[in-house]
Amino acid sequence: MSTGYALQRQALEQRLASGEQLSGWKIAFAGSAAQARFGLDEPVYGSLTNAMFVEPGNPVSLPRLIQPKLEIELAFVFGRSLPAGHCRDEDILAAIGEVAPAFEIADCRWQQWRFGAGAFLADNAAAGLYSLGQRVAFNALRHACIAYRLECDGVLCGVGDTLDREDSPLQNLCWLVRRLLADGQRVEAGQVVLSGSLLAPLDVQPATYRLHMLGTELALVFVADPAPA
Repeated sequence: MSTGYALQRQALEQRLASGEQLSGWKIAFAGSAAQARFGLDEPVYGSLTNAMFVEPGNPVSLPRLIQPKLEIELAFVFGRSLPAGHCRDEDILAAIGEVAPAFEIADCRWQQWRFGAGAFLADNAAAGLYSLGQRVAFNALRHACIAYRLECDGVLCGVGDTLDREDSPLQNLCWLVRRLLADGQRVEAGQVVLSGSLLAPLDVQPATYRLHMLGTELALVFVADPAPA
């Protein structure tokens, strides 16, 4: 695990040196079943940069990806930075300014998604692309229970409620912040946290996916041909 995170950090440093900017973090393996599969006792994380962000309305060309899978997530946006050291849940939640529906396009370099935990971390926890919908002001009580629905070309793919989950987005968020600070990472205002997939990841096909969450709709279009330059 330590080697995987070290390689992940090296890759992030290379991205930043090339001009990309750190925009946030993603959580993976949040559920106990995924953790048990890889012999883990906690989730894992990867980094996000501005180069991974897809503006809503911009189509995503499948040829630019390797083995994409689509995940729906609740995104948190920090309204202020957190200092190094231990943070209580209340401190972490008080630092959140906004929440938004989000798509993550996970992408993996390991053939057929076969990897160990260390290899997964070295591949930046399969962080590929992400897109955020309309942001709303965060309220810890109101946003402890959020319903969501995903459709693909009008066909229902899945529904749920964060209150019914074994791993809650708020719980995952608090774990991530403490782990990042313990690892010497920065948690700064404006950074985004993708708090873990709310449905099983989907193999992506050319189609329009629509996520209904927080009273809004976020659409993401995948196309088979390369996007025009």
